[in-house]
Amino acid sequence: MSQLNTDVHPREAADLRTAIVTGGAGGIGKVICARLAEEGYAVVVADIDPAAAAATAAALPGNEDGNHRGFAGDLTDSAINKALVAEAADIAPIGLVVNAVGISPKRSGAKIPFFELGDEQWHQVMAINVAAPFFLIREAFMHMPADGTASIVNLLSIAGKVGTGGPAEAVFAPHLPSTVAYGASKAALQNLTMSLSHELADRRIRVNGVAPGFVQTQMMADVPVDGRLLNQVPMRRFARPEEIADAVVFLASPRAGYITGTSLDVNGGWHTC
Repeated sequence: MSQLNTDVHPREAADLRTAIVTGGAGGIGKVICARLAEEGYAVVVADIDPAAAAATAAALPGNEDGNHRGFAGDLTDSAINKALVAEAADIAPIGLVVNAVGISPKRSGAKIPFFELGDEQWHQVMAINVAAPFFLIREAFMHMPADGTASIVNLLSIAGKVGTGGPAEAVFAPHLPSTVAYGASKAALQNLTMSLSHELADRRIRVNGVAPGFVQTQMMADVPVDGRLLNQVPMRRFARPEEIADAVVFLASPRAGYITGTSLDVNGGWHTC
C-alpha cells in the first residue's frame, strides 16, 4: 500500500536548513555551494584555505541575511569537524552534508607509480578522502532532522569502481592519471557510503554518492588531454562542474526520497554497469 509523502524540501519549509560542503572552495565544491544556495540552504563552505572559504561564502546567492559562512580547518582532525558541525548547527538544523573534499596526487599531471608512493603520501590521501568524510558524518548526523528531509552526499569517482589502470605507458584501459592510493580511497568511500546508509536508515537520513569521471577542474588542469583519455568516454568530453552539482542537488531533493546507499554515475557513459 502506498503512503502519502509528507516530506518537505527546505525551500518549502518554514525553518531554514544548513548545508555543509567540504572542499567547498574547490572547482566542483564552489559550484555545488552556489546551487545549494539557490535551493534555499544556508551554506557553510568548509575548506583548508581560509580566504577561499570566506570569499566563496560571501559570493553565494541570497547572502543578504549573512546565513552563508566560510569555515577553514584541517578536516582530517576530529576536533575541527566537531567545531564545523557546531557552527553549522548554530545557524539552523543541518539538512545536508556534501563531502566534496579530496586530493589526487600527480607528478606534473602524470601518474605516480605505486612503488614510488611514500608512506606519508598514502596516509594523506586516505586521511583526506576517507577519514575526513567519516569524521564529519559522525559528528553531523545527530544534528540532522530525522523526518526524511536530511541527506548526505559523498563525492566518489569512477576510479573507485574500475581501478586506476596500469603504468603511464600501458596500452590497455583504463587510462587514468590517478594513483592507486586515490582509487583505493574512493573505493573505501563508496563502501562507507553504502554502509552508513544502512546505519542511518532508521533515522531516515539518506546517504548516497555521486561518481564522476573526468571533470573540468583544477585537479585535471595539468593532465594532457589526449585521445587515450577521451576515447574511453562515449560522449567524448569532460563533465562540467555544473553537471556534478545537478546530480548532488537531485540526490538531496524529495525526488530522490527513496534512493539511499547508491552511487549516481556522472561520466558520459564511461562506466555503465
